[in-house]
Amino acid sequence: MIITVLFGASVHGRVLADKTEDPLFGCNVYLEGTQLGAPTESNGYYRITNVPRGNYTLVFSMIGFQTITKEITVGEDNVRVDASLKTEAVDVPGVVVNPRRTEFTEEVTTSAFRIDKELMMRSPAMLETDLFRMLLALPGVTFVSDFTSALYVRGGSPDQNLILLDNMALYNPFHFGGFLSTFMVDAVNDVEFLTGGFPAEYGNRLSSVLNVRSAAAEHSGGYISSSLLATEGALWGRAGDFSGILTARRTYFDKIIPLIFDFEFPYHFYDIHAVGTWEATPKTRIEATYFRTQDRLDLGEENIPLEFGWGNQLASVRLFQGMSEDWRCATWLGWSHYTAHLALSDFLEESDTIDDFTLKAEFVRDREASTTRFGVEGTYMKFIYKTDAEPFATYDIDGRPEYGAAYASWKWKPNPLFLLQVGVRFSLYNAVYPDTLRDSLTGDMTGIDTLALLAPEPELRVSAKYFVTPDDAFNCAVGNFYQNLAMILPEGGRIPTNFWIPVFGRYDPQQAIHFILGYEHLFADGSRIRVEPYYKHYFNLLAFNEEVDISDVDENIFSQGRGRAWGVDFGLDKLTGKLTGWISYTLAFSRFISDTAEFYTSFDRRHSFNVVSSYDLGKGWFVNAKFTFASGMPYAGTLGRYRMWYWDPIRQEWRYQWMTIEADRNELRFPPYHRLDIGASKKWVFKWGEMTVRADVVNVYNHKNVLLYYYDMSNEPPVQNKVSMIPIFPSLGIEVRF
Repeated sequence: MIITVLFGASVHGRVLADKTEDPLFGCNVYLEGTQLGAPTESNGYYRITNVPRGNYTLVFSMIGFQTITKEITVGEDNVRVDASLKTEAVDVPGVVVNPRRTEFTEEVTTSAFRIDKELMMRSPAMLETDLFRMLLALPGVTFVSDFTSALYVRGGSPDQNLILLDNMALYNPFHFGGFLSTFMVDAVNDVEFLTGGFPAEYGNRLSSVLNVRSAAAEHSGGYISSSLLATEGALWGRAGDFSGILTARRTYFDKIIPLIFDFEFPYHFYDIHAVGTWEATPKTRIEATYFRTQDRLDLGEENIPLEFGWGNQLASVRLFQGMSEDWRCATWLGWSHYTAHLALSDFLEESDTIDDFTLKAEFVRDREASTTRFGVEGTYMKFIYKTDAEPFATYDIDGRPEYGAAYASWKWKPNPLFLLQVGVRFSLYNAVYPDTLRDSLTGDMTGIDTLALLAPEPELRVSAKYFVTPDDAFNCAVGNFYQNLAMILPEGGRIPTNFWIPVFGRYDPQQAIHFILGYEHLFADGSRIRVEPYYKHYFNLLAFNEEVDISDVDENIFSQGRGRAWGVDFGLDKLTGKLTGWISYTLAFSRFISDTAEFYTSFDRRHSFNVVSSYDLGKGWFVNAKFTFASGMPYAGTLGRYRMWYWDPIRQEWRYQWMTIEADRNELRFPPYHRLDIGASKKWVFKWGEMTVRADVVNVYNHKNVLLYYYDMSNEPPVQNKVSMIPIFPSLGIEVRF
């Protein structure tokens, strides 16, 4: 039990890691033999209030660190006691403060989900522990099909999500099929997922932020895991001040699926994630990351002239430096490379290449009641988007956009009842595309004057939290956001094409304003209920123009308009005990507003409902299940047809031709989506390590969820047929850890 009041003598101070002097978040600090205690905040500070006079033993304990005690005397004046904890795996006796309680009381959690490795490891797994499948089941997140795990957050498209690995941008870290994410859990330390109202240190996106931080090895070990879909493995180790982790995976869909379903599926991907850490001095830590993914789908051997592939590479170096008791700084330098390629016979070839060079620096000042951040960042991009549709037209967009930003934020907790976070950000975007749009029919080029863009972007972010009781809080957030990139995403596309274009020429940067309210209740065991209504208004929203005039691409490749997205998110989670999991429900609306019409976006989904659960049967046995129900998404389709008669003067007879009646844009809806996945696993523990065997079944009752419709014109009248998503799919797997 934690007792907090506004007045009275207090014991307060700061807790740091002994070797690195990093602030320790969630350390349990309590007075032995009493029920008085408090957790440390993210800046390492704690405060125990209303402490009676007397002599006490003050205990500092945290999983993974050595427990220490200090003798103190409390009188009329406040007492400050600081501590440094050494790394050591120990049991934690005494008063245990739930980490969820620490987050609840010390962080503005509006639209925020913080997931550490322990939570990822014990979350319900299907085929294997997977980050993106966890995210897709959270409130406010939806999907378009089984064939991609791209995130559609609160009415926004996938290009509106800022996805970071160690604070460096990734442009398409998703795999076809949605079975496995690009991030292997053993290389990940923790994840921060912000579905709206994110703070000023994040920019250049409109909807959400996913920040994945790599892990550092604490000891030596490894694992190898194999299933019907993939084989992956990892090695990690530590030698003195150096440590490292290497994880790798390769799938074999192209080998297994033909054996189960009797059709060829020439698709595979591989992932590599490597991390190195050097603790140079007690106050200096240097980290490096290398990350690579590659997907390839080639149907040429199946007499379907389609080849599609994409890949990511990222390399970064990070320096974390302690400067004084209150000040610390961090610097990031990185390169992110993205390529995508689509070829359809000899008719169409598209390619997209991005090279992103980024430098960031941040200074943080931690005080007992506040945390202040100052930061700057700069990005230089080499960007080429090419389309070759000979003999009709060939054009490319080749540019060198530059992006710079500076920000400041301040988090303040003046008393136990109120928490405020305010941030400002100013960005400058400069895009110059000299003579890079070409039309093979006319040979015309567009000059530098019409393709230069200089855009100043001021942003304000405010969020607050008020505690009605120690277990109940209301929160709110408001802010404006800019984005200088857009994705070529065909309307109604059920599989994102993932071709990016930075804004240029006549297109202004995209903008959005977020308004979020929320209520949160925390139970004693750390379970939580959250309800959040939200509203987003978009300005200068860009949508790919499917009727683009190739001879004048720079003027009409995008349709520019406005947008609205609003709804309510509900979440209930239980992360402790034998039964764990969560329930989420989202009511959502997403509309695009052009000069002539307003209509639902192709990813508008009215209802999304998820139940995810895992149960510990004991003796190493676990069972889990996931059920998803989602209402149908919109599409543009044909309502019917009629005969149009005309007189043929040559044949001297009346003839007719069929004319279709098309529905208004996105007026029709696909049927509701629903799917049940189940799994079971058994773990054996040996002296040398552990082994886990698991069995899973995806889409247990083999529901035919609709991907798209098409008409068989060989019949009269034409027959509407459907293409279904993933059918029932069983899998077996084994994992060995040492």
